[in-house]
Amino acid sequence: MKSKEELRLEYKVKRCQLSLAIETTLNEMLLTQFMKIDLSKVGFLHIFIPIEKYHEPNTYDIINYIQTFFPQVKIVVSRSNFDDYSMQHYVLDEHTIFEKNSWGISEPISGVEVDPSAIDMIVVPLLVFDLFGYRVGYGKGFYDRFFSRCKADVQRVGLSFFDPIDLISDKNEHDVKLTEAVTPNHIYHFDKE
Repeated sequence: MKSKEELRLEYKVKRCQLSLAIETTLNEMLLTQFMKIDLSKVGFLHIFIPIEKYHEPNTYDIINYIQTFFPQVKIVVSRSNFDDYSMQHYVLDEHTIFEKNSWGISEPISGVEVDPSAIDMIVVPLLVFDLFGYRVGYGKGFYDRFFSRCKADVQRVGLSFFDPIDLISDKNEHDVKLTEAVTPNHIYHFDKE
């Protein structure tokens, strides 16, 4: 068993060591798995914009898939506030303007704002997750705060290039479980708390 900090370091390195060819293949496989998820009852779907320097899964392919086959789903993206670790959420459409923040991350700077309580599904960034549905992110708590503002039955779908580990040793009462996790070869479903 490893702590979040140990796992964070290990999986940042592991992801950065993937070759471009392998990363491309894993992204294609993630999309194939994601396409198995039922979006028929989703009105608002929040998704992260990938941070390329961290080799995050390519969510642009998922966004294109949703826009093509589920045009009724409103895609939502967010801007992070590093002063209080909160997020503002905006509908992604042809009017959305993006700008790189001080961390080099593309974020919307304006648009139609969405209250977290309206969101039906969140595609969640992570470094690694365990067999119980707990995840290790970058350690700032943005998403756990975000989850607390959403409705109780919001779907929290993690995307990972890697299979789950057995257990995160230092999970705490603030950690919120995923409802599903998508890997290149499988979709994991987790019991609700």
